[in-house]
Amino acid sequence: MNTRERLVECAFGELERSGIEGFSLRSVGNDAGLSAMAVYRHFKNKNELLRVVGEVAFEEWRRRVEAIKETTLEKWFHKVVRAYVEFALDQPARFDVCFVLKTEVERIYPDDFRAGKSPVISLTMQRIEQAQRNGELNPGDSLEIALFAWAQLHGLVMLHRSGRFALSRAAFLSLCKRCGSRILQALKH
Repeated sequence: MNTRERLVECAFGELERSGIEGFSLRSVGNDAGLSAMAVYRHFKNKNELLRVVGEVAFEEWRRRVEAIKETTLEKWFHKVVRAYVEFALDQPARFDVCFVLKTEVERIYPDDFRAGKSPVISLTMQRIEQAQRNGELNPGDSLEIALFAWAQLHGLVMLHRSGRFALSRAAFLSLCKRCGSRILQALKH
């Protein structure tokens, strides 16, 4: 791992420990065993480091979803639901960089999604459109349907992470799977 990659990994650790409020190049540098001035050789400021951290996190999320090879919408959707929840629980800093924090690489509805800047949403829209052509889902705007499903799942994850659910990991994953089934049921004929 080169110095720049090490700084990115340390930035994830710092975000997990201190959140965006306590995040600084100095603390990232300390964690990497570098001086603050050494960090500036790799990133001109905090915003540039956060942008790179965002790019890394989104790439990781994309690879997770693209690795799901299920052919039916239902099986694929349930695996994506599980991947999203596990991403949030197991890698909270990366999840936050993708779906909570401003990093200058976050996708903004609707233009970025319509322009295909979110590979995961684009893939989801393709799956929805195929299911609509097959008569498995009600007709409708595939982006809005993807947004509806994502918002439901994101809400559950954020409520869980903020301590609103007294559930074990397994019970929470099970709840999310059941909610995913309800989302699909609501979208069917």
